[in-house]
Amino acid sequence: MLSAAVILALLAASSASAYSFERSLDSAFSGHLFRRDITDDLLNSTLWPAPAANGGKAWGKAFAKAKATVAKLTPEELFNLTVGLDGRCVGNTAPVPRFNIPEFCFGDGPAGVRAIQGVSQFPAELTTAATWDRDLMYRRNKAMGQEFYDQGVHIPLAPVTGGPLGRSPLEGRAWEGGFTDPYACGEASYQYVTALVDSGVASVAKHWVGYEQELYRNPHGLQTKNDTFPGGTQLPVSSNIDDKTMHEVYMWAFAEAVRAGTTHIMCSYNQINNTHSCSNAKSLNGLLKTELNFQGAIMSDWGAHWDTMLSMHNGLDMSMPGSQLDSLLGDFWGECVELINNGTVRIDVVREKVIRILTAYYHLGQDVKPLPDFVYAVTDFNSAGTSYVDEVVSYRNVRKPGTADLIKEIGTSSVTLLKNTGGLPLNKPQRVAVLGNDATDNIYGSSSCGATNSGCLLNGALNGTLTIGFGAGSGYAPYIVTPLDALKQRAIQDNTEIQAMVADSNSSFAESTISTIVPDADVTLVFVNRWYGKGIDALSLDLTGDADYLVAQAVNYSSNVVVVIHATGVVNIEKWVDNPNVTAIVAAYLPGQESGAGLVPVLYGDVSPSGKIPWTWGKSLDDYPPNGIVTDMVYAPQSNFTEGAFIDYRWFDKHNITPRYEFGYGLSYATFKYSKLTISKTHVKDTTSIMDTAEPFVGWDGSNSLYDVLFTASVKITNTGNYTGSEVAQLYISIPEEGQPIRVLRGFDKVKDIKPGETKTATFDIRRKDVSAWSVVDQHWYVPNGTFTIYVGASSRNLPLSTTWTP
Repeated sequence: MLSAAVILALLAASSASAYSFERSLDSAFSGHLFRRDITDDLLNSTLWPAPAANGGKAWGKAFAKAKATVAKLTPEELFNLTVGLDGRCVGNTAPVPRFNIPEFCFGDGPAGVRAIQGVSQFPAELTTAATWDRDLMYRRNKAMGQEFYDQGVHIPLAPVTGGPLGRSPLEGRAWEGGFTDPYACGEASYQYVTALVDSGVASVAKHWVGYEQELYRNPHGLQTKNDTFPGGTQLPVSSNIDDKTMHEVYMWAFAEAVRAGTTHIMCSYNQINNTHSCSNAKSLNGLLKTELNFQGAIMSDWGAHWDTMLSMHNGLDMSMPGSQLDSLLGDFWGECVELINNGTVRIDVVREKVIRILTAYYHLGQDVKPLPDFVYAVTDFNSAGTSYVDEVVSYRNVRKPGTADLIKEIGTSSVTLLKNTGGLPLNKPQRVAVLGNDATDNIYGSSSCGATNSGCLLNGALNGTLTIGFGAGSGYAPYIVTPLDALKQRAIQDNTEIQAMVADSNSSFAESTISTIVPDADVTLVFVNRWYGKGIDALSLDLTGDADYLVAQAVNYSSNVVVVIHATGVVNIEKWVDNPNVTAIVAAYLPGQESGAGLVPVLYGDVSPSGKIPWTWGKSLDDYPPNGIVTDMVYAPQSNFTEGAFIDYRWFDKHNITPRYEFGYGLSYATFKYSKLTISKTHVKDTTSIMDTAEPFVGWDGSNSLYDVLFTASVKITNTGNYTGSEVAQLYISIPEEGQPIRVLRGFDKVKDIKPGETKTATFDIRRKDVSAWSVVDQHWYVPNGTFTIYVGASSRNLPLSTTWTP
């Protein structure tokens, strides 16, 4: 701990700016920029005060309306809008009837309206990321947002914006997000946010920031209990992140969400450099509200709020769920009217929070186009305190014509062909064998796993095909088109035969069945999965249950085995990936309700596969950075992000590790040739920022932007094969600064439906930020001097073309 003399000396040296004081602290704290090792009031209130909102570039009218309304609200009305109360929704605030402000309804989650019927089960963000298709990203969330609107949910708790980003392949919840690359995650987040806002509902970019493990996330009131810990509780894990990594990796996608006009941001369970995320003034006031110029409201995750006064002044605007659930997760602001009345809290502090809340409400137009009442009740936690129990009040079906086709299209576009030695496409095989419970229905029904899809056993249960993970990102399906359903329809269409064994393959009867149906089949399709979600990190990369045994049995009896994987992330396939009898491997991710309908057209060659993996597929857990998931049973767990910017493919490149499949990898039935990489240095002013950030950069003159396009790269792609196909062209840049990754993704373009012999063009707009690095010393972005190498190709390690660019 720093002495009082050191603190005073640092303060005396910091009169120029809070940033200069921060740099002094940086030295004192060995790189951790906002660690709470000295008094909270000193670090938080003095250094990073909450800036006043002004509506930014796009919300001026809504801001003026909110400010006028807030001036007339009583203290009781103000707090009714900042604190969660009991109600039908996952989160609720009280109405202010005299200003026609309704009870705000908050609802999970990032794959559709959770825990209720009458809605669609959309593909996970992971699946959508695997399409690498910005248009599908937008259309998914536009359709999803409409269902939230029609069900009466003002504030969907979506999207996942790089929290988790996927620092560890064991993170059980990473599938709720998508890419493990900050640039790609940012591109997806931009599309998700604009789509939700365009549908008339809020967007909640989450989870800010450094939320990279489930173990020891410890919501308030649900902490790990162990006699080792003082008071019988354990603090949430602290994500200790240096300033450069924070900016260049973990903030990147949130900056894109702010540019896209996100109305809300959710702070996370974990601590950030030993200060609770939802009380961290440097993070909330300094980074989000000042540097990113975020004009909306910051809400706590359910149980991420830990205190009253620090959070009141350090950036939090909405406390969730407040007194709901009998205040199990902490009702810290429940008595704040009294704190105003006795002078402990200034009323203008609370007014600023409500201005931000109502600015978002008015900007969305929810005051002039009111949402219908929410018709379900989501009222309680289960006995383990980890999932909601839903209670039907009434039923409303809001699914729209065409949504199912969109879900199917995303599924088809995401299917990733990992291996193919002749097994695919299927050419009207006369006899097809299908193995694995993942091919068919849950024997107890598609909703039997409960409101969060977490009520099924990880191993041994016949849970059916995996269409979504469990937790806040799950959702009921109105039906599931299983792979076996779609395969049967294809067999009927083609007048062929199909036999399936979908029971427990460990039984002697099952082995006997396999030995009967597989040898006579022209092809054997084996369906396997790995199921994880919120609250649980994986202990290994192993597939669920008896999957490896099932593949082993299949290759014993067939020389043409095609394996289809539904999984929440990387899985270990090393036991059989190189077996010559495994002739094809397909990753189908978490495709939602149209699972089989999206998959089978790819298997049969009606559509050439065009998905590419949004993370690096290593051969073993040892290939990834160590200590990704901290398991130390201590009172205050510490997760030190010592790998810095070197996560996923950047780590593999730095240490020259050969992955099983590299980032951005995916095969096609077509073949593509890249040629004619060119660069146009025409400067184009930023036209994509719906809201402007205030990120500092070298060369700012008031008329330019960090997001101006400095040059555009283009490349020709020729289909040299026999199938029409779509290709995801990727652009990587080597930044000439010491300590940077070997190369980083800075562009992708899905060029669609290239016919055999046809040539199309992929283009990439490269912005100032895309070629910049963050200076810890000077606290700004800058373009390094030197020569930048530009690479273009089909994946992070298949880059046939390169050129150079000099600023």
